[in-house]
Amino acid sequence: MTETQNPAPAIVTDLHVKSRVRQSGPSWSVTLSIVLLLLVVLLGAGAWFQQKRFNTTGREVANQIQVFTTALGQVQRESKQALALAESHATRIAQLEQSLRESQNQFAALESAWDTFNKGMEDTMLANDIERLLTLTSQQLRLAGNVNNAIMALETALSTLIRADRPAFAALQRAINTDLDRLRAQPLIDVPVLSGRLDTLMSLVARAPLLVPDAAAPRIANIVAPTNVAVSSTPAAADVKQTDQAPAADSTLSISQMQWWSQTWARTVVSIKQTSKTVAAALARELSAVVSIQRVNDANALLMSPEQGAQLRANLRTRLLTAQMALLMHQPSVWRTELAAVESSLLERFDPKSVDTIAATRLVKELAAVPVSLSLPDIVDSIAALESVRLSETNSNKNGN
Repeated sequence: MTETQNPAPAIVTDLHVKSRVRQSGPSWSVTLSIVLLLLVVLLGAGAWFQQKRFNTTGREVANQIQVFTTALGQVQRESKQALALAESHATRIAQLEQSLRESQNQFAALESAWDTFNKGMEDTMLANDIERLLTLTSQQLRLAGNVNNAIMALETALSTLIRADRPAFAALQRAINTDLDRLRAQPLIDVPVLSGRLDTLMSLVARAPLLVPDAAAPRIANIVAPTNVAVSSTPAAADVKQTDQAPAADSTLSISQMQWWSQTWARTVVSIKQTSKTVAAALARELSAVVSIQRVNDANALLMSPEQGAQLRANLRTRLLTAQMALLMHQPSVWRTELAAVESSLLERFDPKSVDTIAATRLVKELAAVPVSLSLPDIVDSIAALESVRLSETNSNKNGN
């Protein structure tokens, strides 16, 4: 019990001590006043700083607003200028657009006129080209008679029409096709082959011998060889030599057995025989160069001189060249006349036994039988179709005007 009652006085003592301590310091109201004063001072200072900052910020904002206002005014002035410039540009653009539309309309009108004019000019130029080719074809057929050149000219005209692809020339294209088929169906004359055969005939005539010797084909007379010259090495000549030498050997043996006067007489007889053979050979050689036996139709052929023979060959060559020109120009009358003259000269003036003369005569007869002219068709349909195109073009130009 005593132990439990002792702490109470201690607690009372502590309370008295604390009360004394509290009573010795400032009161709570003073403290509160001080705190409030401090807060007021702090708030005042903060308000002053805030007001100062606000004033500074306001001045800056006012400066910026003034700058913005100045810039805005400048921008407004510039925008007004830009708007005025844009309006002027819009007006200018409108004017330019109007001018452009007018120019486009004028260009379209000019282009249409140019197309019409150009189309007419192209048709005219195309018709002129086709007319030139048709004229060339007609000349080749009528004057030269050259079907190949005429076909080439018509094929060129047809290809030109195909590339142009003009409906107005369709009838002309069909007419040219028809004429081309007609020309391709015609038989052709092989002019190169006939010209080659004429050249062969010229060479045969140049080397064929005449009835009399000339510079082109001199004749060598057959000469009988004497007994004291070299004899040919053929078997027949060897046999003749052996038969001639056998009596000579026998006579030599008989002479050696005779008396001197008999030997003298025998030698004289042998020398006379040899001399007579030599004289006979010489006479045969001379007479063979002077006298010859031939059968001729014209006696004047044997009286020709070498100069006349050369002139005859030159005349025959000229006639053959004329025949070649007649072949190229398709003139059958000239062709037959010249070849007939050449054939007559071959039969009358040349040696009929010569191989060249026989070959030349046979060749000239074959050439004379070849036709050099054919009935060629004309291109009347194509020319009529071209005239129709010309007439339709003239009518269209009159209607356009």
